[in-house]
Amino acid sequence: MKLFFREYGSKGPTLVIIHGLYGASDNWVSIARQLEKNYHVYLIDQRNHGQSPKDASHTYADMAADLLEFFTAHNIEKAHVAGHSMGGKTAMHFALTHPQLIDKLVVLDIAPKSYASFSNYAQITNNHLQIIQAMMQVDFEQVKSRQTVDAQLARQLPEKQLRQFLLKNVERKIDGTYNWRLNLSAIHANLEKIMDGLSEDNHQPVTIPTVFIRGEESGYVMDEDMLLARKLFPGSELVTIPKAGHWLHAQQPELLIKTLNYFLLD
Repeated sequence: MKLFFREYGSKGPTLVIIHGLYGASDNWVSIARQLEKNYHVYLIDQRNHGQSPKDASHTYADMAADLLEFFTAHNIEKAHVAGHSMGGKTAMHFALTHPQLIDKLVVLDIAPKSYASFSNYAQITNNHLQIIQAMMQVDFEQVKSRQTVDAQLARQLPEKQLRQFLLKNVERKIDGTYNWRLNLSAIHANLEKIMDGLSEDNHQPVTIPTVFIRGEESGYVMDEDMLLARKLFPGSELVTIPKAGHWLHAQQPELLIKTLNYFLLD
């Protein structure tokens, strides 16, 4: 699949940044503009997101294959790869299947575990199901502006910051009507696979320099999750960004950039 991308800078090592679920490359533009003096930065839209093509299948094998096609198309022999949330799992899958293509790996606020099981983490999965259902129930025939979409979402999603993030996916068509640019049907159908984890039984460990960066106020990455992380990526580090939740790139961009530079430029 030919992915949409944005490109910043031309000097220094190549850095590919992969957004998370409901995200897109434009969520990372301000970060890329601060990184471009040290890196050649690519921001990609993953399948069924942003301006990339839509497809009924949405697995990590699919997204890793899309990334491999992107590397080949742009003659990238080796690069740093950073992925947030779902993009972090794409990056991990890619690293485990094509380790020769990665210099350093950055995984942002996601662990290699499954988030789909009925465990302590089931609420995270349930929240995603609630989010997707709320988005699918928006009646765009009644929508005259993004504010109208926000009002409909607010009935089920009271958190304003979350709604503001989701509203970035509302597009206005040429005829003046509105719709989601996400392929919600594919995401909904594949949600269990998106929440799935990596297994040490199915992957050989790789010794790529790896750092897991989590938000202090996020519940996605627990200390004990590093047991599996270090089985798959021996020697990997864990760094915590203070006063940040899951969307740490929006909540603490300067600290994130400092952390990235410290790890990648070392």
